Amino acid sequence: MDPQTARETLLRFRARLIDQNKTLTEALGISLEEEGGDESSDQHIADVGAVTLNRQVDLTVQENVERLLNQVDRALEKIDEGTYGLCDRCGEPIEESRLQAAPEATLCLRHQKEWEQSEGA
Repeated sequence: MDPQTARETLLRFRARLIDQNKTLTEALGISLEEEGGDESSDQHIADVGAVTLNRQVDLTVQENVERLLNQVDRALEKIDEGTYGLCDRCGEPIEESRLQAAPEATLCLRHQKEWEQSEGA
């Protein structure tokens, strides 16, 4: 993928991620009491559990969005540095098909797999 096309794609993706992060931040800003409704003694324990589970899912999604934002920002830096498309670990070219599928990629497939294994992803 040529750097200009990659930049345009990454900037659009970045804008969507920022919007999603803002929405999640707003949703997570709602207190458990507000989200769960009336805190009267008749509130069912399952309702509290469902609210807690939903918040945990939102937190996990937000962590993933923030990780993707960091990857997008790093890919944009690499475009500015003139190293876009080269693996951050070995300096070898990242497969074109990988960049087409994931323009935010900064690692070749081999090093991405190694990173995922080390992170327990």
